[in-house]
Parts: sequence; C-alpha cells; structure tokens
Amino acid sequence: MTRYTPRTQLFEDLTSDEIAEAARNGAMVLVPTGAIEQHARHLPVKTDIHLSSTVARLAAAKVGAVPVLVAPGLPFGFSPHHVSHAGTISLRLGTFLSVLRDVATSLVESGFKRVVFVNGHGGNNAPLRSLVGELVTDGLPVAALDYWVPGEPKWIPRLKGALRRGGHACEQETALVLALEHGNDAAWMEAALRGLPPRVIQPWIAGDWPDDPLTEYGAAWPPVFQADDCGYYGDPGVATRATGEVLLEIIVDELAAFLARFAATPLRLGVARDADRPGISPPIAERGK
Repeated sequence: MTRYTPRTQLFEDLTSDEIAEAARNGAMVLVPTGAIEQHARHLPVKTDIHLSSTVARLAAAKVGAVPVLVAPGLPFGFSPHHVSHAGTISLRLGTFLSVLRDVATSLVESGFKRVVFVNGHGGNNAPLRSLVGELVTDGLPVAALDYWVPGEPKWIPRLKGALRRGGHACEQETALVLALEHGNDAAWMEAALRGLPPRVIQPWIAGDWPDDPLTEYGAAWPPVFQADDCGYYGDPGVATRATGEVLLEIIVDELAAFLARFAATPLRLGVARDADRPGISPPIAERGK
C-alpha cells in the first residue's frame, strides 16, 4: 500500500480538497505561534515567529510516521511586558486565547485528529497551557509545546556564554537567527553583537538589587523590559553561526521525535463520567513505522 504524502507540507499552499484528503489520511497539523516584539538592538522583531515557523517546517519534514502539515503561524502573541519598546505588537490575553481557540476548533472541524501549537515566545507559554487544558477537556485533541524544550538536555551544554539556558534575544535565539540569515542581514547582526556584555540577572529585578526571590521560590512575575532596559536577557555577544547550526539541528531533530511519538500515543480526551466509555484520542501513527 502506498503511503499518503501531501503535495506540500505548507497548509496554505494546498487546496481545500487536498486539505480534506490530508485529514482523511491522518495528517497532523502544526500551528506556529510567536510574537512581534523587541529583541534588543541586534535581532529583528520577527524573531519568535520566524524561529517557531522555521523549526516547525524543518521538523515536519523529518516525521516519517505520519504526514504533517504546517499551518500559517500567528505572528502576534501575548507581549505586554515588551510594549515599552517600539515595534512590539501585543494582543490582549483574551484576544490571544480567542484567536487560537478558533484556529484549533476550525482545524478539528476540518477532520484533523491531532493539532500542535509550536510556540516560539516564552510569554505565550502559560496562556497556551491554560488554553490546551480547556480544549482537551472540551474534547479537542490539541497540544502545545515550546519548540526549544524537547532538545534542551542536548543543546544547553553547547552554549558558550554566561547564561546556560534560554533567555530573550540571548545566545540561543541569536545563534539560531544567525544560522538562518545570510548576506547583509547576517553581517549587520554580527556587527551589532560586538561588545554586548552578558546579562544574567532576570529583567524583573530593578537596579542592582542582588536578591531574586521570584526565581528562587518559583513565583510568577513577567520579565518586564521597560524603556531603560537593554532589551535582552542572556549572553548574545558570544553567539555564532556555527553554534546556531548545531543548536538548530538538535532542536529540529528532538521536536520531530516528539511529534512522531505524540502521533503514536493514545491519549485521554474530554470529560467521560461513564467508566465504561472513556474518552480516548486514538493514535494516528504506529510507533516505529
């Protein structure tokens, strides 16, 4: 039996009939989410949606067990903590959640059995988790994942700078963008990076205050980047294209591995009060095939 392969993995380039065929053949849909917001003086405001969309496309091409389509991304996210800087376009929390709820509902109503929001902006994480909790209990098979998380155990040790984790306009994001950009844009970014000092104190700390109870105790507080802030958190000054190429390969491979396993896993879905009739989202792919 010939395995179904869509003409293209880009959702927007398919016809309505082709999308219906993809749904019938068990395709999964990825929806990139990100932000249009300040990324200091060395990265473009598109960074988050650019990275989530690119990683989603590259990972989709590596999932062999099930066809994967990549829907148009939502460029605007929940970014009120960045609006002190020009160029940030933030949605209200309710608007952000409503738009994504409608997107997910539309895809499920088109026949897709698994939908994944591939997120590229840290500020979207908590809203997405809350939304997914609501959607899944309402019976919609929708998950959300920050694109960088599956590969963290492998890519964090590859960082060279003072912050050994992801931040904002940090070494990780900067290196990834450098790996994807070429020509004048890459040269301009590399010049803008020179001499940037590491910034390893969370942006929510004012002045030179040495104590950070929020991080220590795991409390919630947004990383507010006000007008007097440098706009980054991390060590972008050490970022290189070579590091970015290594990180990109790891991140794409690990996201693809998650997607294949996610497609092959039976999952609880909806609210089932009858013990003899549990709600199940059946696998759309068999593990290892």
